[in-house]
Amino acid sequence: MVGPHRIAPDTVLIPRLIPVENGYAAINTMVITGREPVLVDTGAAIHRDAWREDVFSVVSPEDVRWIFLSHEDPDHIGNLTTALDLCPNATLVTPPPRHTTFPPQTHLITDHESFHAGDRVLTAIRPPRYDAPTTLGLYDDRSGVYWAADCFGAITPHPTSDAHNLPLDDYLDAIHRHAATLSPWHTWLDPTIYGHYLDHLAAMDITALTTAHGPTITGHRIPRVFDTIRET
Repeated sequence: MVGPHRIAPDTVLIPRLIPVENGYAAINTMVITGREPVLVDTGAAIHRDAWREDVFSVVSPEDVRWIFLSHEDPDHIGNLTTALDLCPNATLVTPPPRHTTFPPQTHLITDHESFHAGDRVLTAIRPPRYDAPTTLGLYDDRSGVYWAADCFGAITPHPTSDAHNLPLDDYLDAIHRHAATLSPWHTWLDPTIYGHYLDHLAAMDITALTTAHGPTITGHRIPRVFDTIRET
């Protein structure tokens, strides 16, 4: 499925698939539809009308209580102003900004810090690959879903939001190629740091890996993807 669809209880992926030279790239948003609904990243401004229609077909704007931003890149923050305008009861949760001025109703969060969203605890956990240095992922203790921001992205040969729809070897190769473009400073940063982030995720009870830039990963493919990232 390439429209809004449920990937776990109380969790809906809002995919936006874009034709590129070698297949399809994704710019995704996630909605947690629990007692206090959460928008996770806000996509790119170029898709604003479709993004707004898809997101608010899943949750009413006035019900949104939280907006989580993983980092300040344009394809994650592109519809933030729209979201804040339409969701008057929402608090923005984000890493400390480097370039962007955020509104007063902002809660700054750092790695391993948590906040309560009604019936669940959401924890900011840095992914093992990232490009913007402030990037944080988000783990939902109730569903076991981890949003990895840019990490675990992949260009797919045809439109899909489910990694199981792709041949395993081809998919892992796409994961490897995408991961190699992230963390551009890794040549001088201690590589054991990335291994620490990956070890932490591998020890967690994760039911689904979601990413802003690829299909959702579940089941036996999760450890295979971890292995691929470790070897990149």
